[in-house]
Amino acid sequence: MIDELVLMRHGETVGQSSIRLYGSTDVALAPEGEAQMIASARRLAGRRFDAVFTSPLGRARRSTEVVLASIEHPAIAIEEVEGFREIDFGAWEGWTWDEVRERDPENFARWDREGAQFCFPRGELRSAFVERVQLATGPTIEARFAAGAQAILAVVHKGVIKAIAARMLGLSLHELVDFELSLGAIRCLRREGRSGTWTVACEPIETP
Repeated sequence: MIDELVLMRHGETVGQSSIRLYGSTDVALAPEGEAQMIASARRLAGRRFDAVFTSPLGRARRSTEVVLASIEHPAIAIEEVEGFREIDFGAWEGWTWDEVRERDPENFARWDREGAQFCFPRGELRSAFVERVQLATGPTIEARFAAGAQAILAVVHKGVIKAIAARMLGLSLHELVDFELSLGAIRCLRREGRSGTWTVACEPIETP
């Protein structure tokens, strides 16, 4: 028996998530993002999932709906998980990294220096974000596999995907080398048998 967890990043948003720091801001999925999700969904054609999880943010929820419609998946509840929200960038929400460097050089230097212990100005502590996501993974993804699910889809945010993958693989975020994800990209984790170890099953599947 093989269990599979498909982790998928939402598509481009109004306001360009590809270059701007939209974490807690609830920006909508853009038409370009819908097209990205339709293209990515072709890689999942024929798949059937026992559970589908997403973030409460609209861009992730809409991306999930587009994917399921594109693969003509049988009706299934889309479960929103509060803990799967993207990190709160605080005062930096909506800025590009170049704008952060120019407008807030002192905190940018701290971000680079402090790593997981950096707290975004008026935002979230990076290590607390990872802990939040990983705590939410237990009663959702892990619990559903324990209850017998064999295939689960989670359409969420880049930072959330990394935190989930680190927990499932038993790694720290620093050990997740080469785990960048473009908008609409897919990562698959698999294990053989309930006592097996989770592994990365494929290189990132990028939007065509």
